[in-house]
Amino acid sequence: MGANVNELDLNELPWLGVVAMFARIGAAVAIAPPFAHVAVPRRIRVMIAIVLTIGLLPAAKSPSAFATSGAALSAIASEVVIGLALGLAVSLVFSAAAWAGEIVTHQLGLNVAESYDPASASGSGEGSGGLSNACWMLAVVVFLAANGHHALLRGLRGSFDAVPVGAVVRGSALVAMLSGLLMSATSLALQIAAPVIVATLIADLALGLAGKTVAQLGVMSAALTMRSVVGLIAMIAGIAVTVGMLQSATTNWMQLVQTAIGRFGVLGGE
Repeated sequence: MGANVNELDLNELPWLGVVAMFARIGAAVAIAPPFAHVAVPRRIRVMIAIVLTIGLLPAAKSPSAFATSGAALSAIASEVVIGLALGLAVSLVFSAAAWAGEIVTHQLGLNVAESYDPASASGSGEGSGGLSNACWMLAVVVFLAANGHHALLRGLRGSFDAVPVGAVVRGSALVAMLSGLLMSATSLALQIAAPVIVATLIADLALGLAGKTVAQLGVMSAALTMRSVVGLIAMIAGIAVTVGMLQSATTNWMQLVQTAIGRFGVLGGE
Protein backbone atom coordinates (compact mmCIF):
# COMPACT_ATOMS: atom_id res chain seq x y z
CA MET A 1 0.00 0.00 0.00
CA GLY A 2 3.03 2.26 -0.12
CA ALA A 3 2.51 3.14 -3.74
CA ASN A 4 3.03 6.65 -5.00
CA VAL A 5 0.01 8.86 -4.31
CA ASN A 6 0.02 10.03 -7.95
CA GLU A 7 -0.12 6.43 -9.23
CA LEU A 8 -3.63 5.19 -9.94
CA ASP A 9 -3.70 1.39 -9.81
CA LEU A 10 -6.65 -0.03 -11.73
CA ASN A 11 -6.59 -3.08 -9.50
CA GLU A 12 -7.41 -0.77 -6.59
CA LEU A 13 -9.60 1.51 -8.70
CA PRO A 14 -11.27 -0.80 -11.26
CA TRP A 15 -13.94 1.78 -12.00
CA LEU A 16 -11.36 4.00 -13.69
CA GLY A 17 -10.91 1.52 -16.52
CA VAL A 18 -14.68 1.19 -16.82
CA VAL A 19 -15.02 4.99 -17.04
CA ALA A 20 -12.42 5.10 -19.83
CA MET A 21 -14.21 2.31 -21.67
CA PHE A 22 -17.56 4.06 -21.22
CA ALA A 23 -16.02 7.25 -22.63
CA ARG A 24 -15.22 5.50 -25.92
CA ILE A 25 -18.54 3.69 -26.24
CA GLY A 26 -20.58 6.68 -25.08
CA ALA A 27 -18.88 9.02 -27.57
CA ALA A 28 -19.55 6.55 -30.40
CA VAL A 29 -23.20 6.09 -29.45
CA ALA A 30 -23.64 9.87 -29.10
CA ILE A 31 -23.07 10.53 -32.82
CA ALA A 32 -23.48 7.15 -34.55
CA PRO A 33 -26.85 6.66 -36.28
CA PRO A 34 -29.43 5.49 -35.64
CA PHE A 35 -28.77 6.12 -31.93
CA ALA A 36 -27.87 9.77 -32.54
CA HIS A 37 -31.17 10.76 -34.12
CA VAL A 38 -33.04 13.57 -32.40
CA ALA A 39 -35.97 11.20 -31.86
CA VAL A 40 -33.84 9.09 -29.50
CA PRO A 41 -33.81 10.72 -26.04
CA ARG A 42 -30.43 11.37 -24.44
CA ARG A 43 -31.39 9.22 -21.47
CA ILE A 44 -31.90 6.26 -23.82
CA ARG A 45 -28.50 6.88 -25.43
CA VAL A 46 -26.84 6.88 -22.02
CA MET A 47 -28.61 3.64 -21.10
CA ILE A 48 -27.50 2.03 -24.38
CA ALA A 49 -23.90 3.12 -23.73
CA ILE A 50 -24.01 1.71 -20.17
CA VAL A 51 -25.41 -1.63 -21.37
CA LEU A 52 -22.81 -1.89 -24.14
CA THR A 53 -20.04 -1.02 -21.69
CA ILE A 54 -21.14 -3.79 -19.33
CA GLY A 55 -21.47 -6.25 -22.20
CA LEU A 56 -18.06 -5.43 -23.67
CA LEU A 57 -16.17 -5.36 -20.37
CA PRO A 58 -14.43 -8.71 -21.05
CA ALA A 59 -13.07 -7.23 -24.33
CA ALA A 60 -11.28 -4.33 -22.65
CA LYS A 61 -7.54 -4.59 -22.22
CA SER A 62 -6.96 -2.01 -19.51
CA PRO A 63 -3.47 -1.01 -18.38
CA SER A 64 -2.41 -2.18 -14.94
CA ALA A 65 -1.79 1.39 -13.80
CA PHE A 66 -1.60 4.98 -14.98
CA ALA A 67 1.55 6.86 -14.06
CA THR A 68 -0.27 9.96 -12.84
CA SER A 69 -3.76 11.31 -12.48
CA GLY A 70 -3.03 13.54 -15.47
CA ALA A 71 -2.25 10.45 -17.52
CA ALA A 72 -5.59 8.96 -16.49
CA LEU A 73 -7.47 12.07 -17.61
CA SER A 74 -5.48 12.10 -20.85
CA ALA A 75 -6.40 8.46 -21.46
CA ILE A 76 -10.10 9.20 -20.94
CA ALA A 77 -9.87 12.14 -23.35
CA SER A 78 -8.16 9.86 -25.87
CA GLU A 79 -10.99 7.34 -25.51
CA VAL A 80 -13.51 10.08 -26.26
CA VAL A 81 -11.61 11.02 -29.43
CA ILE A 82 -11.51 7.38 -30.58
CA GLY A 83 -15.24 6.98 -29.91
CA LEU A 84 -16.10 10.17 -31.77
CA ALA A 85 -13.99 9.07 -34.74
CA LEU A 86 -15.76 5.69 -34.87
CA GLY A 87 -19.20 7.27 -34.56
CA LEU A 88 -18.42 9.87 -37.21
CA ALA A 89 -17.11 7.20 -39.58
CA VAL A 90 -20.37 5.26 -39.29
CA SER A 91 -22.54 8.37 -39.61
CA LEU A 92 -20.99 9.35 -42.95
CA VAL A 93 -22.90 6.67 -44.84
CA PHE A 94 -26.16 8.09 -43.47
CA SER A 95 -25.00 11.60 -44.29
CA ALA A 96 -24.39 10.46 -47.87
CA ALA A 97 -28.03 9.38 -48.13
CA ALA A 98 -29.18 12.72 -46.67
CA TRP A 99 -26.92 14.62 -49.10
CA ALA A 100 -28.43 12.67 -52.00
CA GLY A 101 -31.91 13.63 -50.83
CA GLU A 102 -30.84 17.26 -50.61
CA ILE A 103 -29.45 17.17 -54.16
CA VAL A 104 -32.68 15.63 -55.45
CA THR A 105 -34.71 18.26 -53.59
CA HIS A 106 -32.81 21.05 -55.33
CA GLN A 107 -33.01 19.33 -58.73
CA LEU A 108 -36.78 18.93 -58.49
CA GLY A 109 -37.33 22.46 -57.22
CA LEU A 110 -39.00 21.22 -54.04
CA ASN A 111 -37.14 23.81 -51.98
CA VAL A 112 -38.92 26.77 -53.56
CA ALA A 113 -40.74 27.37 -50.25
CA GLU A 114 -37.40 28.34 -48.70
CA SER A 115 -37.31 31.42 -50.96
CA TYR A 116 -40.48 32.69 -49.31
CA ASP A 117 -39.99 31.25 -45.83
CA PRO A 118 -36.31 30.63 -44.93
CA ALA A 119 -37.40 29.19 -41.59
CA SER A 120 -38.84 26.20 -43.44
CA ALA A 121 -35.27 25.10 -44.24
CA SER A 122 -34.57 24.23 -40.61
CA GLY A 123 -35.84 20.72 -40.04
CA SER A 124 -35.73 18.58 -36.96
CA GLY A 125 -34.23 15.56 -38.68
CA GLU A 126 -30.98 14.86 -40.43
CA GLY A 127 -31.73 17.09 -43.37
CA SER A 128 -33.62 20.24 -44.17
CA GLY A 129 -36.01 18.72 -46.72
CA GLY A 130 -38.58 15.95 -46.74
CA LEU A 131 -36.66 13.92 -49.31
CA SER A 132 -33.46 14.33 -47.32
CA ASN A 133 -35.15 12.95 -44.21
CA ALA A 134 -36.76 10.16 -46.25
CA CYS A 135 -33.40 9.10 -47.70
CA TRP A 136 -31.84 9.18 -44.24
CA MET A 137 -34.60 6.97 -42.84
CA LEU A 138 -34.25 4.63 -45.83
CA ALA A 139 -30.55 4.31 -45.00
CA VAL A 140 -31.48 3.43 -41.40
CA VAL A 141 -33.89 0.73 -42.57
CA VAL A 142 -31.29 -0.75 -44.94
CA PHE A 143 -28.64 -0.52 -42.19
CA LEU A 144 -30.77 -2.49 -39.75
CA ALA A 145 -31.94 -4.97 -42.40
CA ALA A 146 -28.31 -5.66 -43.38
CA ASN A 147 -27.41 -6.25 -39.70
CA GLY A 148 -25.31 -3.12 -39.70
CA HIS A 149 -25.94 -2.73 -35.98
CA HIS A 150 -24.28 -6.12 -35.45
CA ALA A 151 -21.30 -4.94 -37.48
CA LEU A 152 -21.21 -1.76 -35.39
CA LEU A 153 -21.01 -3.81 -32.20
CA ARG A 154 -18.28 -5.98 -33.71
CA GLY A 155 -16.42 -2.81 -34.67
CA LEU A 156 -16.60 -1.50 -31.12
CA ARG A 157 -15.47 -4.89 -29.83
CA GLY A 158 -12.58 -5.00 -32.29
CA SER A 159 -11.49 -1.48 -31.40
CA PHE A 160 -10.52 -2.67 -27.92
CA ASP A 161 -8.31 -5.34 -29.47
CA ALA A 162 -6.65 -2.92 -31.89
CA VAL A 163 -6.42 -0.03 -29.43
CA PRO A 164 -6.52 -1.09 -25.76
CA VAL A 165 -7.92 1.26 -23.15
CA GLY A 166 -5.30 3.83 -22.20
CA ALA A 167 -3.32 3.47 -25.44
CA VAL A 168 -2.69 6.28 -27.89
CA VAL A 169 -3.54 5.89 -31.57
CA ARG A 170 -1.82 7.41 -34.55
CA GLY A 171 -3.57 10.66 -35.40
CA SER A 172 -2.62 10.22 -39.05
CA ALA A 173 -4.57 6.94 -39.14
CA LEU A 174 -7.71 8.65 -37.83
CA VAL A 175 -7.40 11.48 -40.35
CA ALA A 176 -6.74 9.07 -43.22
CA MET A 177 -9.78 6.96 -42.28
CA LEU A 178 -12.16 9.92 -42.00
CA SER A 179 -10.91 11.67 -45.15
CA GLY A 180 -11.18 8.46 -47.16
CA LEU A 181 -14.70 7.76 -45.89
CA LEU A 182 -15.71 11.38 -46.58
CA MET A 183 -14.68 11.03 -50.22
CA SER A 184 -16.57 7.73 -50.42
CA ALA A 185 -19.65 9.36 -48.88
CA THR A 186 -19.58 12.17 -51.44
CA SER A 187 -19.26 9.65 -54.27
CA LEU A 188 -22.15 7.58 -52.85
CA ALA A 189 -24.39 10.66 -52.60
CA LEU A 190 -23.75 11.51 -56.25
CA GLN A 191 -24.40 7.91 -57.31
CA ILE A 192 -27.75 7.84 -55.48
CA ALA A 193 -28.82 11.18 -56.96
CA ALA A 194 -27.46 10.42 -60.46
CA PRO A 195 -30.71 9.03 -61.99
CA VAL A 196 -32.66 12.13 -61.00
CA ILE A 197 -29.87 14.44 -62.18
CA VAL A 198 -29.76 12.74 -65.58
CA ALA A 199 -33.57 12.67 -65.91
CA THR A 200 -33.95 16.37 -65.10
CA LEU A 201 -31.10 17.21 -67.48
CA ILE A 202 -32.87 15.35 -70.29
CA ALA A 203 -36.11 17.13 -69.40
CA ASP A 204 -34.34 20.51 -69.54
CA LEU A 205 -32.89 19.71 -72.97
CA ALA A 206 -36.29 18.57 -74.26
CA LEU A 207 -38.01 21.67 -72.92
CA GLY A 208 -35.28 23.89 -74.37
CA LEU A 209 -35.66 22.34 -77.83
CA ALA A 210 -39.45 22.60 -77.58
CA GLY A 211 -39.19 26.26 -76.60
CA LYS A 212 -36.91 27.00 -79.56
CA THR A 213 -39.26 25.19 -81.95
CA VAL A 214 -42.60 26.53 -80.69
CA ALA A 215 -42.13 29.74 -78.74
CA GLN A 216 -45.85 29.92 -77.89
CA LEU A 217 -45.69 26.86 -75.62
CA GLY A 218 -44.70 28.87 -72.55
CA VAL A 219 -41.91 26.49 -71.56
CA MET A 220 -40.77 28.53 -68.58
CA SER A 221 -44.11 28.18 -66.81
CA ALA A 222 -44.18 24.41 -67.31
CA ALA A 223 -40.49 23.75 -66.70
CA LEU A 224 -40.69 23.37 -62.91
CA THR A 225 -43.66 21.02 -63.08
CA MET A 226 -42.06 18.90 -65.80
CA ARG A 227 -38.76 18.67 -63.93
CA SER A 228 -40.53 17.60 -60.76
CA VAL A 229 -42.66 14.95 -62.50
CA VAL A 230 -39.77 13.50 -64.50
CA GLY A 231 -37.46 13.52 -61.47
CA LEU A 232 -40.00 11.80 -59.22
CA ILE A 233 -40.65 9.14 -61.85
CA ALA A 234 -36.91 8.49 -62.15
CA MET A 235 -36.54 8.35 -58.38
CA ILE A 236 -39.43 5.89 -57.94
CA ALA A 237 -38.25 3.74 -60.84
CA GLY A 238 -34.75 3.59 -59.39
CA ILE A 239 -35.71 2.89 -55.76
CA ALA A 240 -34.61 -0.74 -56.04
CA VAL A 241 -31.22 0.35 -57.35
CA THR A 242 -30.95 2.89 -54.55
CA VAL A 243 -31.68 0.26 -51.91
CA GLY A 244 -29.11 -2.04 -53.47
CA MET A 245 -26.46 0.69 -53.44
CA LEU A 246 -27.21 1.54 -49.82
CA GLN A 247 -27.09 -2.11 -48.78
CA SER A 248 -23.78 -2.67 -50.56
CA ALA A 249 -22.38 0.59 -49.21
CA THR A 250 -23.44 -0.24 -45.64
CA THR A 251 -21.79 -3.67 -45.75
CA ASN A 252 -18.59 -2.36 -47.34
CA TRP A 253 -18.59 0.65 -45.00
CA MET A 254 -18.46 -1.39 -41.84
CA GLN A 255 -15.72 -3.57 -43.32
CA LEU A 256 -13.71 -0.47 -44.20
CA VAL A 257 -14.16 0.91 -40.67
CA GLN A 258 -13.07 -2.37 -39.08
CA THR A 259 -10.04 -2.56 -41.39
CA ALA A 260 -9.11 1.04 -40.57
CA ILE A 261 -9.41 0.30 -36.84
CA GLY A 262 -6.89 -2.51 -37.25
CA ARG A 263 -4.45 -0.04 -38.81
CA PHE A 264 -4.70 2.53 -36.04
CA GLY A 265 -1.62 1.17 -34.30
CA VAL A 266 -0.46 2.14 -30.83
CA LEU A 267 1.98 4.89 -30.09
CA GLY A 268 2.00 4.65 -26.35
CA GLY A 269 0.31 3.45 -23.25
CA GLU A 270 1.43 0.89 -20.79
